[in-house]
Amino acid sequence: MPDTNLLLLRVAATWPLPGLGLLALPTAPTPHLAAYALHTALAVEVVWPSGARCPGAATVEEITRTYSVERGLLLDLGTVAATLPPGTEIWLVGWGLS
Repeated sequence: MPDTNLLLLRVAATWPLPGLGLLALPTAPTPHLAAYALHTALAVEVVWPSGARCPGAATVEEITRTYSVERGLLLDLGTVAATLPPGTEIWLVGWGLS
């Protein structure tokens, strides 16, 4: 079982995907996300640069860009956020959500 309370990624950019959630892309490689199969559901906590926190759920996703493939998170934060500023941190707080 992976450790919880682990920094999964720092946000570089986000895109709202209507009906699905908020796609968060990382500022750097995400080795901790590589340990999970695609679409694995995780309990996460979003920490804004201001220090504000919000619990949520996420699934591990893979994004193909022109020259690279990277992992990101598809977030379900309810109605709390339509976007996240760069530098926002997403922490693992649990895994195996149904």
